[in-house]
Amino acid sequence: MTISQRIFSILESKHLSQKDLAKYAGLSPAAISGWKSKNTSPSADKLVKISEFLGVSTYYLLTGMEETETASFGLIRDSASGFQTAPNETEEELLRLFRLLPDIEKGRYLEKLEQAVTNLNTMD
Repeated sequence: MTISQRIFSILESKHLSQKDLAKYAGLSPAAISGWKSKNTSPSADKLVKISEFLGVSTYYLLTGMEETETASFGLIRDSASGFQTAPNETEEELLRLFRLLPDIEKGRYLEKLEQAVTNLNTMD
């Protein structure tokens, strides 16, 4: 699920309007509609206001997980098997580099990674 898909899902589940989100976050209603029609996500600098309005963490918007889900014992959840495993060297390096990024950049890179995975899945 992408960032924008999570946003629309939360809006729907909490019975919140796109118009109110736009007003709160300083966005145009057309920009929010564009996320859905163009399958894009908001810029990283808007995520804090959006998460405040939705009552979720920015981490949740970016990953779909609460931070406590990933913090236990240095384990990660393998999406294919559903089991928690220790990260391999490549995953550790990705996480180390990701943590060095400024928060505003994390959303951009995560979105690019989600798009790459989506593109790979549609090729199968």
